[in-house]
Amino acid sequence: MDETAKPHGSIWLARLCLLLGAGSIVMALIGAIGAGQDWWGKLNGVSTVAAAIVVALVGLVFSLIVLLLYRKKGKRIRDLTVMGLVCSLAYLGFMGYWINVARSVPQIHDITTNLDNPPQFQVLKLRPDDFADIPGRGEPKYAGMDAKERWKVLHRGAYGDLKTVVIKLPVDRAVTLATEVARERGWEIAASKPEEGRLEATDTVSLFKFKDDVVVRVQPGPGGLTSEVDVRSVSRVGKSDLGVNAKRIRSFLSDLQAAAPK
Repeated sequence: MDETAKPHGSIWLARLCLLLGAGSIVMALIGAIGAGQDWWGKLNGVSTVAAAIVVALVGLVFSLIVLLLYRKKGKRIRDLTVMGLVCSLAYLGFMGYWINVARSVPQIHDITTNLDNPPQFQVLKLRPDDFADIPGRGEPKYAGMDAKERWKVLHRGAYGDLKTVVIKLPVDRAVTLATEVARERGWEIAASKPEEGRLEATDTVSLFKFKDDVVVRVQPGPGGLTSEVDVRSVSRVGKSDLGVNAKRIRSFLSDLQAAAPK
């Protein structure tokens, strides 16, 4: 085909393919960044990201149709359509990964190393709906369980590796060290009370700038020469944390143990 000839009318269809594919990515970025900047609510941003999946799906299907019908109409048409197809596939693949992550963890957002006696917030406030939407209500295997009991069952099944950690420091020094580790991780310190054995802080994550609150409780071990450290990490919004709180606790405790005397 003569590339200098007047473009075939299908060039506009190819441009639409690119618009849909690239537009889905731009739409998701705007939703996430806008939520992070508090231009709109966090959940509104999540809804925008989810809506972009539909746009990408339409772009994918449309691109395949245009490639099938007009692939011989010229290189420019093929290139634009393929770029749109790649954009749609890239976004759908990215979101598919996070959907699989969401399916692999329970829909809970309050994670701790001590289910029977979780550390309590005193300066930061636990969200009022913390146990309002725990899955399993009405299901036979959870019969007779209230929300907190269902939470414990789901938590143990997914995060059974999270346990109290013992470090070779007295309580006050352990809290001071925990505070240093938290600062190195970029957490905003709300309260550091070595004399009370307590640290409270907030971690901000992703383009959405989600706020997750953390409380670290340090209690004396036998003889007072060691400390028993428990951590609780709670997301301020959303039903599921996509496993982020558990990862935070694991990495924080790993850093704390690495920094503590052996």
